[in-house]
Amino acid sequence: MRMRRIGCSRSCLRRSLRVVNILVNMCGVGMIIYSIWLLKKWDEGVSQLPPESRSSLPRPWFILVSLAVGIIICLSTLFGHMVANCDSKSVLSIYVISIFSLVLLQGGVIIAIFFKMDLASQLVKYIDDEHKSFKSFIMFHLYMCRVISIMALVAQISVVLLAVTLWIVGTEPAVRHDVPDLKHSFLISDDDDEEEEEEEDSPRTRNRVDFLLRTSSPIEI
Repeated sequence: MRMRRIGCSRSCLRRSLRVVNILVNMCGVGMIIYSIWLLKKWDEGVSQLPPESRSSLPRPWFILVSLAVGIIICLSTLFGHMVANCDSKSVLSIYVISIFSLVLLQGGVIIAIFFKMDLASQLVKYIDDEHKSFKSFIMFHLYMCRVISIMALVAQISVVLLAVTLWIVGTEPAVRHDVPDLKHSFLISDDDDEEEEEEEDSPRTRNRVDFLLRTSSPIEI
């Protein structure tokens, strides 16, 4: 009963890991499309700025970070979907260590770009008042990229927790080895053994043995 419960929990964890990987992969694809669209809008807006502002404008690190996070998510979720179908615990361990390292690296980059660097003030300083629409567009999508990157990081942490739980439960089912009964030959079935025991214990057999013992005379030398 306990092994059946462990097997049920193992299959549920595998299905959950597959479903979460698929959902996170879709989010990664959405981040890639969104970042490419933002880069296109950025190039269009920068082309309308004066030449002196255009040359001193910093690079759109928030868009590049969002694009890199989307690519990392797609690659990691594809690897996670393959691991969810694998029965090797060593492969699952490698997956957990690699994804955990990527999550730490990704978190460090998000903190450095969106919280340590003051991108808003740097961008506003080089965009004049004649391009207020482009300035408001950049400020809004800077905030959106920050929120989306943090949500993607939380989703990857949930994938890591599911993988660690599956590693603790175990991927390989327990194999039970039955010891053969050496008292009986494999050529004789259990039904034949039962019939022989019934014949030996039947009253007819016992009466026949008693009759032979009474009628037999001792052998004279």
